[in-house]
Amino acid sequence: MVILVTINSLRNVASTSGLAIMGGTFDPVHNGHLRTAVEILDRYHYSGMKLIPCFQPVHKDRPSVLPEQRLDMARLAISGDARLSVDAREIDRKGPSYSIDTLRDLRSEIGPDESLIMVLGMDSFLSLPTWHNWQQIMDYAHLLVVSRPGWEPDLISELSGFCENYRAASSHELQCAPSGRVWFETLTPLGISSSMIRALARKNESIAYLLPEPVQKYIEQHQLYR
Repeated sequence: MVILVTINSLRNVASTSGLAIMGGTFDPVHNGHLRTAVEILDRYHYSGMKLIPCFQPVHKDRPSVLPEQRLDMARLAISGDARLSVDAREIDRKGPSYSIDTLRDLRSEIGPDESLIMVLGMDSFLSLPTWHNWQQIMDYAHLLVVSRPGWEPDLISELSGFCENYRAASSHELQCAPSGRVWFETLTPLGISSSMIRALARKNESIAYLLPEPVQKYIEQHQLYR
């Protein structure tokens, strides 16, 4: 599939800079999440990035703390960067958190023409065919898939065909159209995970410098993950 990007569409990038979103359990949110968010914003100058904590993940175990506590921690984590915001719609909606429902809601809010970019880790992308109504996602948003340097995963046939149909020839395409493209971005990840932080907290070991200090204090104050 050949995709053409016109000069006029590239000129429109500045006026349609796009809204990026990143979903997850954020149990808890940590510096790895935040570093990915700010690197993407610095690289592509999107208008902003929404972190969207889910209420009930569909493909993972139920989070170990209350949804409202994960929401509180996410808000504390991003308070120093005006480009980042926290969106509570999945927690307010309750029930299983299906990305397609969130994308429909967001699209109705921002209108048909604004670029909407959903940021995914490669592991999440590889599980995409198990998502609810996954092939409809491209009707509402682009996918920006973040992978580690040098990692070339084997794609199952469904994803291989999906990439052939939707893969962007340039990252600019994600800002020149409202939806419908996939772009793979290489970032060097921080070696931090939520499960690591929970394990350290259970052993009463330090979680300092793995997550923002206000989040660390919140976890300690409320004795989470003990």
